[in-house]
Amino acid sequence: MFPRKQWFSTLLFSLPLILPLLGVVWVARLDLSPQQQAAPTVAPTVAPTVAPTVAPTEPVPDPTATPEPSPRRSLSLLTPTDPPYIPILMYHYVREVEESVDPLGFRLSVRPERFVEQLAWLRDQGYETLLMRELAACLRGELRCPARSVALTFDDGYSDQFQAALPALQQYGFRATFYIVTGHVGREGYMDWEQLEQLRDRGMEVAAHTVSHADLASLPLEQALVEINGSRAALESRLGVDVVSFSYPAGSYSPELARTLWEAGFTSAVTTAQHDDLSHLYELPRRRVLGGETIAGYPWYFRPLPREGR
Repeated sequence: MFPRKQWFSTLLFSLPLILPLLGVVWVARLDLSPQQQAAPTVAPTVAPTVAPTVAPTEPVPDPTATPEPSPRRSLSLLTPTDPPYIPILMYHYVREVEESVDPLGFRLSVRPERFVEQLAWLRDQGYETLLMRELAACLRGELRCPARSVALTFDDGYSDQFQAALPALQQYGFRATFYIVTGHVGREGYMDWEQLEQLRDRGMEVAAHTVSHADLASLPLEQALVEINGSRAALESRLGVDVVSFSYPAGSYSPELARTLWEAGFTSAVTTAQHDDLSHLYELPRRRVLGGETIAGYPWYFRPLPREGR
């Protein structure tokens, strides 16, 4: 054992050597402090994934998508507004017939020279003729109607309509709609298919008037449909035209029939009622032009007649 005095001297002598070592150790301990030595690696913060909004179960319409065609062609039963009065004139025969021989036929027959006078009056008064498919478009607001418009219509498809009426119409640059009973085509006194083709080629409208001129309102709906669809199918097949206009034989119809024609895609249907209300597109009125009258009475057909109850 060292004497205490000697041990103390040795210690003093060794301090210069020991203190640097102690400093190194102390610094090392600082470097290895728990906060720095065991600091965990911090993972970068990951933003939470936001789930997309679930679309509603009911599909949202695409405004750019092309709509499916409607079986009713998106037509309306009524006009969108109260339309102005446009005369729709109804003719049957354009021929010479004696009243004493055929009183009923006489009233339905306009003499050829009188018909020419009537067309000349229309020209002089500034009238323009509309086909029924055009008139229906005007009444729906799809076309602009000329200020002075008239629709000329011929029922049943009699042969004199081709022989007498068509040349006069062409002479004055007018057009007309011909409602054809397809079961009568080619019979004596009626136009044949070749003549109907010429009507088509000369700018006239060929339209449906049933197969047999049946009284539609008196038939079961199924049978009425046979008359309506059969007439249209025959005309479209033989003439290659789109038949969209219809005339009720003898003006016999019902609201159910009017709706049936709408559902079938016809654009209009005419009756024999005489008034000025054109708002019901499948119950359109017409003015029957009678035989035996002078040209002085022709302007009467262009004066509006109020509908009963209005």
